Formats: sequence, structure tokens, C-alpha cells
Amino acid sequence: MDFTHRHRLDAPLEAVVRMFADREFVRRRGATMGAKVLDADVDGTSDADFQVTLRREAPTSSIPAEFRGFVGASLVITYVEAWEAPEEGQRIGTFAVEILGAPGHVSGAIGLTDEGPATELLATGKVTVPMPLVGPMIEKALVENASRLLEAELAEADAWLAERA
Repeated sequence: MDFTHRHRLDAPLEAVVRMFADREFVRRRGATMGAKVLDADVDGTSDADFQVTLRREAPTSSIPAEFRGFVGASLVITYVEAWEAPEEGQRIGTFAVEILGAPGHVSGAIGLTDEGPATELLATGKVTVPMPLVGPMIEKALVENASRLLEAELAEADAWLAERA
């Protein structure tokens, strides 16, 4: 199942990229929606290519009850974001999400575009759950959860940027 998400960040592109490459912000974003951060790492710096790796444990209470039997009481989620070196007026990257012990995979592209005093974020991706019959239902639930999580993370990003303006 495909998804697309847009968000406007009220800060210049350079400030947004520095935020995404900041280990403390990665920890803060990882703790959204009641998750426990197990590991937060940034390899590289905002002025070159860099990779963010975030492992967190999240309660399964946020997913539909009929799917909880597939995953247990909590989920260990590994999120990897790889950003390419700077280009004029934009940054481009990819992301992948793995849920330990659960069927399915989430991956896609993420981009930041300079919009003058603000930055436009665009994330596009695909959720796949290779299970006959229930796969599409789980995919839909994962897309809905991913959208809520992304909104919560972007609210943290907005707050982070506002604190530093």
C-alpha cells in the first residue's frame, strides 16, 4: 500500500537538516507516542551525507486488537534514514522501517525542499505485508499508524525548531 505525507517546517532548509542530524533530536523524536528509545545514532554530519538509525520499543496498544496476536505486547522498531549530500535548495534521502518479529516492511523516499523561510518535507513510501488474506488489512493499519507517528514526530520537530528560533 502506497502513502504520501507532506509537512511544512517553519525554518530554513539548513536548520531543518541540522535538526535531523542532531542525536538529541533523534532521541526526542524516538520517544514520541510513548515509545522507549533503545538506540539513537547519527553517522555523519548535516553538511555531508549522513545516516540516522533509531531503535525503539513501542506498545502495541496503538494497533488494532485483531492484529496484536501477530506481534505480542510490544514492538521493537528499527528506523533507518539515509540522507544524500547537499544539493542546491534540497536534500534527498531514503528510509526503511523493520518491525522485529512482525511481518511486513515499510520503505520509501524523503525529501526536503527550500521554500524561502520555510522547508517543505515530502515523504512517499510503500508498506508491504506478504500474508495472504490479511496482508492488505495489516498494510492499511500500518499506514494509519505510520501517519500518526509521523505527525507526532513532526510536531516534535516543529517544537524543536520553535525552541531554537
